[in-house]
Amino acid sequence: MRSVSIFFVLAIAFLLAADSAVAGPYTESPIGNDDPSIVGWATGYLNYEPADGVEAPYNDPTKALGKPTGDVTKVVSLGESLIGSGVAPGQITMTFDAAIKNRPGYDLAVWENGFYVSGSLWYLELAYVEVSTDGVHFARFPSVSLTAAPIGAYGELDPTNLHNLAGGKGQNAYGISQGTPFDLDDLAKDPLVAEGLVDLDNIRFVRIVDVPGGGAYSDDAEFFGYAANHPIYDPYPTIAPSAGFDLGAVAILDESNAGDDDDNDNDDNDDNDASPPWRGDDDAAGASPASHRGGCGS
Repeated sequence: MRSVSIFFVLAIAFLLAADSAVAGPYTESPIGNDDPSIVGWATGYLNYEPADGVEAPYNDPTKALGKPTGDVTKVVSLGESLIGSGVAPGQITMTFDAAIKNRPGYDLAVWENGFYVSGSLWYLELAYVEVSTDGVHFARFPSVSLTAAPIGAYGELDPTNLHNLAGGKGQNAYGISQGTPFDLDDLAKDPLVAEGLVDLDNIRFVRIVDVPGGGAYSDDAEFFGYAANHPIYDPYPTIAPSAGFDLGAVAILDESNAGDDDDNDNDDNDDNDASPPWRGDDDAAGASPASHRGGCGS
């Protein structure tokens, strides 16, 4: 939902935003739209089934194909399912010309169109991410949301309190384009993977399912050792014309060469020049691959 002016949002931010210091354990970084680990983008879609509150021009799934640009309007919205309405959360399934594979590091990233104000993400709707080999059996990434209470329609989220929820890690607005990364290793213990129904080296479908943020839907925190799962809060309720999660893009990632800062796996004698910074410097003694991860990100 982006129908309120940026000036109104900024006014709210200055009135309500508290200290924006990093507080949560999930400090993994977002993926920029020009990150060299990106090797492909979604090329098609299936089963676009929005909930309520989606109108033109936010009901065009082709806007989520290819590379995002940081344009807040170049998204497809999934709609809002109000608590007690009986309306299923909105969803869409993205398809790819090439398979997503479980390589070292992150394997895919998802873009939403939230943006930063005073160090926190605003207008950031969240979604579950599910993957499939055959388009029938989908394994859902286990997620964590540590946001303690409802935040209202215009609230803020601390990205360090979020893990494995689409939209939880970056800005895709006003010329800045960042996506939330996912590692297929997190699905290694999923029953569908164990049964061979989902092949993590042959992912052909990525399904995005909106999380209505009023607290009726939960994370999978117990999977990560928490005592109990938590309700998920994000801006709620959101309204037309772009209610719910706003999908900007889905990328295929290959970080398997992240331990070398040139493209040929050679020692290039250019001390400490790793660029981007998540690539390890190949001249440093005992260098090992750095990554986008931080804190307790997985």
